[in-house]
Amino acid sequence: MDPRISFVTLVVDDLDAARRFYVAGLGWPVALEVPGEVVMIRVGEQQVLSLWTTDGFEGEVGPVRRGAGIVPITLAHNVATSREVDEILAPASAAGSSDVGEAQPRDWGGYTGYFADPAGFRWEIAVNPGPIGESVLPPDSRTEVVRNDLDQPVGPDLPAWTPPPRPELEAITGAHCSLEPLATGHTDELFAELGAIDHSLWTYLGEDPITEAAPFARYVAGRLTDDSVEVVIRDADGVACGLVALMRIDHAHGGVEIGNVLLGPRLRRTTAATEAMALLARHVFDLGYRRYEWKCDALNAPSRRAAERLGFAYEGTFRRHRVTKGRSRDTAWFAMTDDDWPRIRAAHDAWLAEGNFVDGVQQRRPAGLLAVG
Repeated sequence: MDPRISFVTLVVDDLDAARRFYVAGLGWPVALEVPGEVVMIRVGEQQVLSLWTTDGFEGEVGPVRRGAGIVPITLAHNVATSREVDEILAPASAAGSSDVGEAQPRDWGGYTGYFADPAGFRWEIAVNPGPIGESVLPPDSRTEVVRNDLDQPVGPDLPAWTPPPRPELEAITGAHCSLEPLATGHTDELFAELGAIDHSLWTYLGEDPITEAAPFARYVAGRLTDDSVEVVIRDADGVACGLVALMRIDHAHGGVEIGNVLLGPRLRRTTAATEAMALLARHVFDLGYRRYEWKCDALNAPSRRAAERLGFAYEGTFRRHRVTKGRSRDTAWFAMTDDDWPRIRAAHDAWLAEGNFVDGVQQRRPAGLLAVG
């Protein structure tokens, strides 16, 4: 099950009162309505708030638990500034909220206030200064957004912006792996590691499995003729057992993508593989790139998990994006930016630190380190 919430359903005794509060009071538009049964309001690109009558809910799901006290669920609406929190609480009160709590600073660094709808469900209006809080804000609410002379939201000026150089690299040595530019001289060494890998590792690449030396040599030669920066990964024993590319290099806008990843069994699910990805990200951002992308077939679950584990943020899916091996492909887009990078780099460094491994077992996982940033 992928981690997402499509519908949030609130069970209400008085649907008309709930509708007046959300639609007439807060001004939220109705997406779908069955009079006397349910009102649906789109509250995000892929999320709907559903107001459902108690009778309808109990007829399908079962009896609602009732008792004294506050309904044990809160819904959150995040904003960028404390001023916006205060401005939202006022119309909630005017709309008929039965319980509006004054906003205040919280010991975890945020600023929040609460109001209740007619059924008693609490909404939290919040400023969350951490990365998870900022990630849920709509684009035009970010504090860096400014307004032009026509009162339109536009991005911030970049007066000192200079396009970065091509991300060529010399040898880079880490604690668990090393990186070096791909050359034709690597062909035989790489074929010894990659020529017999599990065929499933080729499924989402543009090529069918390559199991013979001559086709593999043509494959390496082909990778050297495009505009990518091709990189060989060596493990701690110095064995060349992985290939990766810095591709779709966009000098003018400071973007580059990591892709065409092919890892042999010596590298898969290892600290060396994680370090290789961390070293490449550091290389890119140290050169001055603003955006580092990871794209994969939307059905490639291992690749999606790897992107998120490394700190890339999911940005959406391009439907019917490509035709690969005669099949239609939707492409999932992930990225990290120069704003994200200090937090992600700190998480990478903490995970790779010698003290994080005791008898070869990691003590802190990347997801937890990224969350605390």
